[in-house]
Amino acid sequence: MTTLTTELTAGMISELQGQSIVILNVLNKESGDIFSTALSWVYAVGPRTIRFAIDAKSDFVRILKEDPRLVLNFFSHETVYSIKGIAVVKVSKTEELTLKMALLEVEIQEIRDIIFYGGKMVTLPTFVKTYKAELIKKLDNEMKNALISLA
Repeated sequence: MTTLTTELTAGMISELQGQSIVILNVLNKESGDIFSTALSWVYAVGPRTIRFAIDAKSDFVRILKEDPRLVLNFFSHETVYSIKGIAVVKVSKTEELTLKMALLEVEIQEIRDIIFYGGKMVTLPTFVKTYKAELIKKLDNEMKNALISLA
């Protein structure tokens, strides 16, 4: 059974603070293909707004400029959520940061609990960043500050 809402709960917001795996899904209008990628620098900045960073050279930036509709999927509180929203590219390329990223903001249209009937997540997916610890901290801080401070 799918539950529908239009705002993130406090628990969802706390899960979406740059350290969770979030799957981005978009439709390429040109080819009709659906593209997906995994993101980690995803921040909920309010109950109806999510921001994320993605490589400025990524095809996802071009695709979202042409068709801003997207779906974000993430795992939280024993379930899987699907967020449908509209993305706006707020910064095309972060010239002043170590990595040249595009910064996008998503206006949430709807959120669905999409776990199958009778199912629940017993552990959340985890990951490790495989580059140097000092660089991880530096990049995480840069992305968080850039995304949180967007006007």
